[in-house]
Amino acid sequence: MALTFRAAHEQISPFRRVAMPEGTARACYNEPHLAPIAGLAEAIAAEIPHLNEYGSRSEQAARNIARAHGTDPDRVLLGSGSMDLIRALIGSLCEPGDEVVFSWRTFEGFVDACRVHAAQPVRVPTAGDGSHDIDALLAAITPRTRILLLASPNNPSGRALTREQLARLIDEVPDTVVLALDEAYSEFASSPRAAFVAPMERELMKTPENVVVLRTLSKGAALAGLRVGYLLADPMVVQAVAKMRTQNGVDRLAVAAAEHCFSPDGLAQIEDRVEWIKAERQRIERTLRDRMERAEIDGKPHIDISHSDGNFVWLPVGERAEDLGAHLIEAARINARVYAGEGVRYTVIEEAVNDAFIDAVAEWAMR
Repeated sequence: MALTFRAAHEQISPFRRVAMPEGTARACYNEPHLAPIAGLAEAIAAEIPHLNEYGSRSEQAARNIARAHGTDPDRVLLGSGSMDLIRALIGSLCEPGDEVVFSWRTFEGFVDACRVHAAQPVRVPTAGDGSHDIDALLAAITPRTRILLLASPNNPSGRALTREQLARLIDEVPDTVVLALDEAYSEFASSPRAAFVAPMERELMKTPENVVVLRTLSKGAALAGLRVGYLLADPMVVQAVAKMRTQNGVDRLAVAAAEHCFSPDGLAQIEDRVEWIKAERQRIERTLRDRMERAEIDGKPHIDISHSDGNFVWLPVGERAEDLGAHLIEAARINARVYAGEGVRYTVIEEAVNDAFIDAVAEWAMR
């Protein structure tokens, strides 16, 4: 064929859904299994008569988001999911060959977001517990580095930046490099050491203009199907990134949903749901940890149960990951996310399924 595509384009992985065996619980996508919050359907329905019109209630939504973070609307930029904004951020900063540094393993979308703009992804191995290796990340910055992109909590390890780590990054990342923090799972964090620039319903941390926060409504607000997220940054950065988005790229139904979710009533409902998921994740981890401790006392095989600050449980079982994934399907009809050679990530969903997950993992670990 005479037609060719950019070399960077050929490196982008085609998107494929994970095969979902019939009759299995869907615990592989980190989607909350929750119905829409009260009032959301009505907020969306109110926009249906205006579907013939360009535009949306984006200014109202930005005001609500800004109020929730104790900041100004000109520091808020909506996008079609946080990945849309990560791509736009890379496109606004990186010339071909410029570098984006991030921990690995992390969310795979970071790699393809770089390749879309012919930027060079630089993977820095995480620490042994899956947390960010701050020394190694800072050492990886070169004159070609434009962005240090970190998920906190990280996915799939669930490890969040500590206060000390965050303060060090803000202080030591050069002002010519953007420190981009993907805080998609931050509302689920329970670790007392975890720290975030943009916690919900608290004033946005004062940071230099090179610090950018990315958030999504796919997790806590359970709006994965509507694809809406937002960026919080200095107004200069907001204006620059906005140039890289598709005009009216966030449809008016998604914007209406965001506006409602960030109303006082919407935030209160979401907080209640997030607290349930946090408590349920902690129950799963605690119960598994207790069972593994009992197995160790009894001289039986056992595994380590790590702490996660996401809406998921991470089991770093290494080379046994695929075997555990297959056991979960066979024994409990649960489809968790398997990272071959690394571990298994399980999304916290319905309580009954969570109980079946606990039993299946314990059975597998002790056999």
